[in-house]
Amino acid sequence: MSGQPDATDLVANSQKLVGRVLGDKFRLTACVGIGGSGAVYRADQIALGRTVAVKVLNEALAADARTVKRFRDEAMAASRLNHPNTVSIIDYGQSSDGLLYLAMEYLRGPTLTQLLSSEQISVDRALDIVAQTLSGIEEAHLAGVVHADLKSDNIILDQRRAGADIVKIVDFGIARLITAPRDGEERTVCGTPEYMAPEVISGGQPSFASDLYGIGIILYELLVRETPFYAATTSEILTRHIKAEPKPVSKRRDGVPVEVDGLLARSLAKHPRDRFATAAQMRTAVLMLRDELRGVRKLDSCASCGTKCAPTFKFCPECGTARARTPSRAPDATPAPSVLPLPFLGRESEIARLIEHLTGGAAASASAGANVSVAGNLAGNTASTAVVPAGRRVLLLSGQVGSGRTRLLATTYPQVAQSNVTIYHASPDPTGLATPYYPIRSLLAAVLNLPPVCGGDELTACALELGLTARDVPAISYLFGTASTLGDLEPGVRRREIIQTSLRALAQVAATGPTAMVFEDIDRYDGPSLEVLRHYEESELRLPPALLVAAPQGASAWPTSVPRLELSAISPSQVSKLHEQLVAAGVKNLPAEPTFQELTRAQPDHLNHLVRYVLEGGRVEESVTGLSDLIAARLSLIAQSTLQVLQAAAVQGMEPRRDLLASMLPTLGEAALKGAIADAVAHDLLTGEDDALQLTSRRLRDIVYDATPADVRRSLHHFAAEALAKQGSDSAVLGHHRDLGGHPTAAVQLLLQAGDDAADRLDEAAAGSLYQRALVAVRQALTQGDDKHAESLFVELSVKLSEVLRVRGDIILARGILSEARDWAASPLDDATIERAVAAISIAEGDGDAALLALRRGIGRALSGGSMEHVCELYLDLAVVQSRADDVQGAVRELGECIDIITLGEGLDATAGPEAFWRVLRMKAQLVNRLGDRYRALRLAEAALVHAQRVKSTLGQARLQSLLSVLCEQSGLAGKAERYRHGAISQLRELGDRRATAELLLMPALEPGKGHTTAHLQEAAALAAEIGWAEGRDRARRSSAPMPGLR
Repeated sequence: MSGQPDATDLVANSQKLVGRVLGDKFRLTACVGIGGSGAVYRADQIALGRTVAVKVLNEALAADARTVKRFRDEAMAASRLNHPNTVSIIDYGQSSDGLLYLAMEYLRGPTLTQLLSSEQISVDRALDIVAQTLSGIEEAHLAGVVHADLKSDNIILDQRRAGADIVKIVDFGIARLITAPRDGEERTVCGTPEYMAPEVISGGQPSFASDLYGIGIILYELLVRETPFYAATTSEILTRHIKAEPKPVSKRRDGVPVEVDGLLARSLAKHPRDRFATAAQMRTAVLMLRDELRGVRKLDSCASCGTKCAPTFKFCPECGTARARTPSRAPDATPAPSVLPLPFLGRESEIARLIEHLTGGAAASASAGANVSVAGNLAGNTASTAVVPAGRRVLLLSGQVGSGRTRLLATTYPQVAQSNVTIYHASPDPTGLATPYYPIRSLLAAVLNLPPVCGGDELTACALELGLTARDVPAISYLFGTASTLGDLEPGVRRREIIQTSLRALAQVAATGPTAMVFEDIDRYDGPSLEVLRHYEESELRLPPALLVAAPQGASAWPTSVPRLELSAISPSQVSKLHEQLVAAGVKNLPAEPTFQELTRAQPDHLNHLVRYVLEGGRVEESVTGLSDLIAARLSLIAQSTLQVLQAAAVQGMEPRRDLLASMLPTLGEAALKGAIADAVAHDLLTGEDDALQLTSRRLRDIVYDATPADVRRSLHHFAAEALAKQGSDSAVLGHHRDLGGHPTAAVQLLLQAGDDAADRLDEAAAGSLYQRALVAVRQALTQGDDKHAESLFVELSVKLSEVLRVRGDIILARGILSEARDWAASPLDDATIERAVAAISIAEGDGDAALLALRRGIGRALSGGSMEHVCELYLDLAVVQSRADDVQGAVRELGECIDIITLGEGLDATAGPEAFWRVLRMKAQLVNRLGDRYRALRLAEAALVHAQRVKSTLGQARLQSLLSVLCEQSGLAGKAERYRHGAISQLRELGDRRATAELLLMPALEPGKGHTTAHLQEAAALAAEIGWAEGRDRARRSSAPMPGLR
């Protein structure tokens, strides 16, 4: 066709793309094929180190808007297919410079065209290949997908299972995409001439029937190594399709039964109605003929009516009862020798080091035969725990993926038990969402021995029973989401209280008996949990030894002063010994010992997967060398129902729920689900029982998830969301599934709520991630026009995300997001919110003048919108900017203007106002006091207290009474100051701010003749000790010491 690049240009252009990264996910490493539609590359999936195939379509296709839309439709349709005989489309998209690409599983094997060029295929093998092809096409047709270009080049024999062909059909819908008319063109004929059905040649649309015609051509070609209507020119080929009858294959090749001629005659009928009605019907005919050739006679009985029918029938031909559909797949390997699980190899010195650390060096005095208790139940130990001094209590265990960190722990725990040590084990959030404080909360649940369902009263009782005090309850309650006053406190105070209370709980359980803490996979922890761990090492509390387990990149974030234990490869002698044992046990097809060493890199997980792969019938190739590729190869051999269960499990996370699996796989059936779970457990892909399932590794989970066809993955998220919505699930988890399930409008509010929760729990990274996802979702809703609140939500999310980015230092990105938000602002209050965020960025950049201009613009818009709450917030920011610039007088003047606006000139006599009004009055009181006007400051502070009481702000009342205590003392009003101080102490105790409470308790008595009371000093000392405030503890000790010379 004119305008098409010649072959030399295609090769040159294809080679230029090697090394490119597409979609920030796939690095193209080699061009492995070039065709009319584009080039196919071997690529690395960057996040997993897994080999995939990426098809990049010709550049000309991306220039046409209709083609781009058609590409997305065809790619989505192809990604619905989840069948052993169809290639899995795991991702698709368009690069920043317009290239259209499809990412799919990497297939190792020849196309049928390549196979036919090198050998003649037996009749029964040809029939088996066609039966598998029909099985894949049946799945496609059930999903409403027409291939439109079935030919030998689009069928690959993936030969990973030794001695068996596994058909993989590729390029679904690509032909229709390539030949579709562009803007201004008429419709063109779709397909490859040698395989095109007569009706398509005549101008009809490709259909299920034309796909079956193409398969008939393929069967003919497999048998005689030539298509039935081959001719010298394309026009002659097309004419023969319409008018000529193919020569019977039995006359072109000896040994082909005449029954094959009948099968082909029906398959290649000129009119669609004369062909097989469905792929299932044609497959049944092919399999029956194959079985006859093999001398097999097998019929099944219908469970309902007893009618005999072929095992390939989906429905009973007599009564219509549905039958279990089993996809065509290679037969299972012969039973393997009993060598699993593999023995634990080496690591003697590492185990000794772990035992020494976790027992605090007490292993030598251990009593033999004790049982280990992990992550939960104290066994009534009364001996003193092995408490390690700060600086030596933490050991960091690191190792590459596959180094066997988890199995090393499992092997070490029973030996630690011999010292009567109780191990508490914390893991990351199994959903993968890194919920704030998840590992710490799960650890504390075990430490506190909480029941599965726990209210506030039970939580308090468990905390007190452990030895914590009532002062610890607010932070514990806040962590577990029950009613708590801690949420009213400022973020810094909340952070301090949570950290110290968490450490105190761990110190308390350590006092009950020998204890150790293990924090696994800390590189997947949320930020706040990691902050607790950093304080663990520095705390002066008597804490038990802790083991932090991480991948090397996670370990690198910790100071070099933290002791490390790094896992290297197993010694070559140990691997050699294992190889010898496997050979002696009768394991077949095992690579030679040097190759075994090289392929596994002497890493425990790699050894395990390679041996299992061989035992499962896999063929070891040099190309299957990476751990990720090896796991993917194993997954290609398991039963389809087992793979479906693993896909649903991976969508849930590391710990799939049995009931949710059933909801996500409604067509599987209870018996099939049970069998698939058992099969996954037998293959060491799942562990545990029905009510406590877990995928065996994070790497396995990630590979299963990313290898799941894109639209199948979307569907699984949809079913998960539907089930979770009925159960009242957490907003982050439900929003996550709604978002990835293709329901952006439903996801927006959930992700926004989850982001607010994360921000409230002091996890800015998680909040930013959730806000960003919600912003993407609301942008989709805006383009679809199906949410009337989308514009305001877009502005709200943009402002919140820009705040997170500003704090993180991404100023340019934050400004860009706010610039886009301006275009969607739908009200004056939207404008005011944006101006306030712009001012915050200007402040971060040190541009106070720009900040003042933005704040004044914001005040004007807030007044237009009638929101006095917004007005107060903007004036407060304005006063902060001016006071930082040493313009205290200007700040006081601006706040006075705000008070006049809010009160309509009533000033301090006003009895109404927005919730933030007390903060305006308090700030003005503080600034006026800085200017030396104590009387005026006192009046402002007293008015602020009245408004804090009016809006029932306990925090406002506590902070204002603290301020009033100071102002009264400065004004010589000692009695009044003392009363305010006692009021502040009472409210700060109620809120749970131990530092502020202790500071007030340590202040000397203000009334003449009264010093510190013993009770106040004792309480201050206790509070200071509880939060690790060394200065406060020393001040309490000094204040309680007798004066020199007095007894």
